[in-house]
Amino acid sequence: MAKFEIPIQIIERDGPFKEVKQDASIVNIKLLNSVVIENVLVIYPNIIAAIKGQSELTFECSQISSVIQTDSNLKEKSKSDWIFFGL
Repeated sequence: MAKFEIPIQIIERDGPFKEVKQDASIVNIKLLNSVVIENVLVIYPNIIAAIKGQSELTFECSQISSVIQTDSNLKEKSKSDWIFFGL
């Protein structure tokens, strides 16, 4: 699994997710240790492109237990102050 890829089985199980832009969704990620990472920009189908307020990925994608999309995520928009990871 690549560094920025959410396991596709999790995407298929928990999705589909509404797009905020073409081929891009904002979701929350829950890790195996129950920590929730909010406002994660995912590029179709399973690539983590950015996380609001973070400049790097601070967890291993193998530690993801679920992906959730909330009403708050749908109101969020990625902006120029988001730092995109070097994909």
